[in-house]
Amino acid sequence: MSSAERRSAEEMSYSLKVIRSRAGCFRQRAGARRRKRTLSDFKVMNVAITGSSGFIGSHLSSRLAVLGHQVTPLWRYLFTQESVDCLAEALAGCDAVINLAGAPIDRRWTDDYKKELVESRIMTTRKLVEAVNRLHEPPEVMISTSAVGYYSPSGCHGEEDDPAADSFLAELCLAWEKEAELVNGSVRLVRTRFGVVLSPDGGALPRMVRPARFGITASVGDPDHSFSWVALEDLVDALIFIMGKGDISGPVNVTAPERTTNREFYKAAAEHFHTRLSIHVPDAVLRLLMGEASQVITRGQCAVPETLLREGFEFQYPDIRTFFNKAFPDKS
Repeated sequence: MSSAERRSAEEMSYSLKVIRSRAGCFRQRAGARRRKRTLSDFKVMNVAITGSSGFIGSHLSSRLAVLGHQVTPLWRYLFTQESVDCLAEALAGCDAVINLAGAPIDRRWTDDYKKELVESRIMTTRKLVEAVNRLHEPPEVMISTSAVGYYSPSGCHGEEDDPAADSFLAELCLAWEKEAELVNGSVRLVRTRFGVVLSPDGGALPRMVRPARFGITASVGDPDHSFSWVALEDLVDALIFIMGKGDISGPVNVTAPERTTNREFYKAAAEHFHTRLSIHVPDAVLRLLMGEASQVITRGQCAVPETLLREGFEFQYPDIRTFFNKAFPDKS
């Protein structure tokens, strides 16, 4: 199958998944006359968070506080102790727990760093689950992080119908999710699979668009590969939405609803920043610089947020052009 034929088939697959998700949403709401619930309508909770001082965790904590929730940070020292007694004590009385802990994925994967990637996710989740399972009154819901790296780079993926791919990143996501699945059956478990989180305030985006600020667009990876992303603000709101919606469980893709390829991402960046020169960085150069970690960029996945669309979550940044216009308004 040619590259054009493959892209056409993937676009059709993606469109069908989005249509199916939106149709399900419309069917559920047909005839409903009640006012749409907003994040401020949900029950106020005491929310325990691992990784609360990190890039995502700090923004989530601030947003929760603004909405009136109580935030209980689960500091790293609680996970370094052999016993989970102190961790269980910190969790007592919490209504929800959100697990965001994990070493950054965008570094060169040496053998030692691979070990850190695994331990920071698997061991943290294992201890968290053990502590939750000790509680006589466990939290109502546990949201445990994963990533769209779980999926194969080919095709477009919903949530329930796709097995894990055959790669280090996919195996890590699978093992991470399986640890979370050991939580007490009375706890509603949600396994959120994040796309690449974009924000002008941090994460991968400032490095990705830095050349554009100097009039150069430097694109990377196969131009036709999918680039599943989500704006930080949408991610934070989606986590709170999932926490408050008692009927959401299982795997949930947290990605923007409009499909984006590498080509479309860098084209949108070039148009927004009015760049004059475009260069492409070959995969071989990325592998030389980043080693196996380059697959995060070169083997993008197409993941559809079926559950969020079906449940009526509204994205502030549904497509990449909207994101650039809102995130960098002074550059329009």
